[in-house]
Amino acid sequence: MKNTTLFAISLMTIFFTLAGCAKSMVYKSIGNASKCEEKGGYWYKEKCWKGFEDEGIPESQIDSVVAAQMKVIEKSFFTLDNVKHPLVAFMPIEEKEGMLFIAVYGKKDNFKTLIFPTGKKKIKNGKFESAVILFKGDAISGEMEEEPALAGNATVNVLDLDNLDVEFSGMLAKLVKDENGKTVKKEGEEPIHFSFKANESIMGAGNSHFEIKNNEAYLSGDLGTITYAQLKDLIQNHPTIKTIVMTNISGSVNDAVNMHTGRLLRQHGFTTKVLSDSDIASGGVDLFCAGIKRIVEKGAKIGVHSWCCVNDKTAIEIPKDHPAHQYQIEYFTRALGKKMGPDFYFYTLEASPFDSVHYMSDEEIKKWTVATEFLE
Repeated sequence: MKNTTLFAISLMTIFFTLAGCAKSMVYKSIGNASKCEEKGGYWYKEKCWKGFEDEGIPESQIDSVVAAQMKVIEKSFFTLDNVKHPLVAFMPIEEKEGMLFIAVYGKKDNFKTLIFPTGKKKIKNGKFESAVILFKGDAISGEMEEEPALAGNATVNVLDLDNLDVEFSGMLAKLVKDENGKTVKKEGEEPIHFSFKANESIMGAGNSHFEIKNNEAYLSGDLGTITYAQLKDLIQNHPTIKTIVMTNISGSVNDAVNMHTGRLLRQHGFTTKVLSDSDIASGGVDLFCAGIKRIVEKGAKIGVHSWCCVNDKTAIEIPKDHPAHQYQIEYFTRALGKKMGPDFYFYTLEASPFDSVHYMSDEEIKKWTVATEFLE
């Protein structure tokens, strides 16, 4: 996932969807597609690659895939004290002390984050008990208060970890500061019950938001499945709007869909724009580059980095002809041209490790034609 969630990165190592380390990334003795398939490899550029799963979505299927995911997302609610709230993000994380789950619920400007530190390095299907801490703000995008607001215990029911199908329920108590400044549970109040169910669709939903101002649409939040649906709605219901102003976007939680969001944006001739106080990074930069015309005001922060991982190797460690690069190369070729596009993509991998971010200088923004118009 091309997301610069620095809070999450500082907490743990990114959850790998593809695991297992191999000395060689190709089956050197296999020279054709049929034998490669029999071996369970992936045939690409006349090589049989080990341990790669193609998670790209064909253009002919993207609308049906998003529609199916949106049905799940729209039916997903976080229930707290019998009140339903939208569940907008879910992420499992591996850290040294064990796996934890992060869930975000609520609406823009009033998000809440639940963190479940399981203490388990390996999670199996079935039920177990976990602590739970609630913070104000959105940990996925890095905007979360440092002090917890609620804390308690939870029952976690893992139905299918491979598909991230997990149920959560438990009790939360309010927290206050005692006379020594220590955070403790507030006495005299009954704990409140919560419950929700998360899955892979929620994990890639994002929490983006479009706001119409005059003849422009302002986009903020983490990009994902809902961003594609929101852009389609913008195209259908606000056909006169042709400029998308990107304000604060930390990245994408669903790269496969995000590239189609960029394709859709470009096909409909949108201009993308960042203001002097805008801060976009990672998958947000990908989407920005899809604009036919790309306006950058001096002072805007545009951050790029590498990504992680295939077979425990980060993107910069993977050969340039590896199939994991294919969709990004195709995407940036469409956005920036046959020469500049691929070169820019590989520049982003070299600019910063996956767990950090490099903010481009004005000279770099101009050099790589990220801006077609730079406003001093």
